[in-house]
Amino acid sequence: MIVAVDGGPASRAALDWALARAATVPIRLELTTVVELGWSPVAGPDDDFQPVYERALAEATRFVEKNLPELKTMSVVRRGVPVDELVRAAADADLIVIGTNKTGALAGAVHGTLPLKLAAHAPCTVAVVPAGWVAGGDRVVVGVEDDGTQDAPLGAAAAEADRLGQPLDVVHAWSIPATLGVDFGAAVPYDALIEAHTDIVDRALQRVTAAHPGLAASAVLVQGAAAPVLVEAAATATVLVVGTHGRGAVAGLILGSVSHDVLLNMPCPVLVVPSARPQPGTDRTGASA
Repeated sequence: MIVAVDGGPASRAALDWALARAATVPIRLELTTVVELGWSPVAGPDDDFQPVYERALAEATRFVEKNLPELKTMSVVRRGVPVDELVRAAADADLIVIGTNKTGALAGAVHGTLPLKLAAHAPCTVAVVPAGWVAGGDRVVVGVEDDGTQDAPLGAAAAEADRLGQPLDVVHAWSIPATLGVDFGAAVPYDALIEAHTDIVDRALQRVTAAHPGLAASAVLVQGAAAPVLVEAAATATVLVVGTHGRGAVAGLILGSVSHDVLLNMPCPVLVVPSARPQPGTDRTGASA
């Protein structure tokens, strides 16, 4: 597990969340900070900011040693474009954790727009933790779609619910396609739409309960736009799990409107799971380990 730190309140929230997780999951922890090249005082050398980054990293390391001394921890200073360096680091990670101020006016080295870009490009799951996070929540929520990308988020959400001993809500949002309104006076097949979307969420629930028979899980079908539905459903959640499509360097910049909007209106920590992420027990090609 990699935690990105910069000394600010968002990165402190990310560190707090990561330590809470590390207390229940055997894992190795890497604390990292990225010295952004070319960002320096006017007429000053790039290295003028190096001590600031190193100080933030040292403080985070001391915090871990004080609160979880048995945890195997390493500290790494990277230099370059933050999103590029963190994506490279994520290639060998199971999870990368980053904080966010979750506002529209975003700024900062380790929060701001960086979580959106990192979630779009990282090959592993990205945990985005809002500044000011405190432990709490009574359930895990996962959003599912009918586009062939939901298996990885479902698996990750079920594993989280199992680990936490909490129920899982499998949420699917639906709306009447705009194309149905093209022909004025055409009857909207409301019952057929409900039946089709009920089938989507029921099949997702069946996959979860088959893999985790002891897990308390329920299907939640809501009419409305996906992002607001998920944000409302996760209002009292411990964590919200969403998927991303991994559609390449250019398309990935927008992450997907649902995940993007959720990350800008976070009700709780959000796990963004890439659709192609190998499941535990497999190597990165999908073969059994």
